[in-house]
Amino acid sequence: MTNAPSRRTVPPIAWTLGVLGLVLAIAGGVLFALPARGGAQTDSADSKKVVARVTDFAVAYNTYDVADPKEYQDRLSGLLTTEYQAEVVKITDALFTAIKDKKQKSGSAQVLAVAIDSMDDDSAVVLAVVDAKVTNTDNDAAVLRQFRWSIDVKKVKGEWRVSKFESVAAQPADAGQDDGATPDPESPTPATPSAEVTP
Repeated sequence: MTNAPSRRTVPPIAWTLGVLGLVLAIAGGVLFALPARGGAQTDSADSKKVVARVTDFAVAYNTYDVADPKEYQDRLSGLLTTEYQAEVVKITDALFTAIKDKKQKSGSAQVLAVAIDSMDDDSAVVLAVVDAKVTNTDNDAAVLRQFRWSIDVKKVKGEWRVSKFESVAAQPADAGQDDGATPDPESPTPATPSAEVTP
């Protein structure tokens, strides 16, 4: 009589745990591969294009001479949506005319920070901080100004374009608080008006 090799059986608990582990590994891989819904893909090609577009806009917007509004508007035109370009032309025509006697110029624009606040397939909201040196008849020496903006960009025919932007006032860490008071998260922070004359 020959001895038949004994078969080892896998206990049901070990088999169940193995299958469960495989299912979880597959589900985790699928979830990892899917983009976050409504979130910015900071490493995507589009997010890099958005940051580049906003950086170009910030430098162009802060480089001007009120004596030559046409050159300024032409330089901005490739960075803006068609609708926003028309609005910017009206605003800069009026503003440059109003401050023409001050002979204002802005240059040496330096983008300090750009961050995508939100992004989807064809639009994004971006925050930017920019320094620029401004001269005019009141200030022969260049005065360093810092600007903080919220910038809306839209994808138009495959190109990212600025569709709107607005200044964001800097707030001190204790804005709106009394000495020793606990801040109320539901009370709005008061806006600080800007005294700078910018296009």
